[in-house]
Amino acid sequence: MPTLSEEILHDLAGLPPEMQVETLDFIRFLKAKWAKNNALNTEAKPNGFAVAELLDNAAKNNLFASIDDPAAWQREIRQDRPLPGREE
Repeated sequence: MPTLSEEILHDLAGLPPEMQVETLDFIRFLKAKWAKNNALNTEAKPNGFAVAELLDNAAKNNLFASIDDPAAWQREIRQDRPLPGREE
């Protein structure tokens, strides 16, 4: 029984040259699409351990020690501000 690659090559050989070129273009399109999807999938994976390590390091280094009132600080940070170049 022929392999999938052998079947593809056999079918490709039976096509006229212009359709072989079109097939090659389509194969390249599929490879580019696969590479893009593969890159997106690897970038989007959540990494809870890395986040936990960053938070642990922040706690060990007293990163927020200078904040006297955390609730007031949070309210200030969340305040709406005018966008640059759009001041009223």
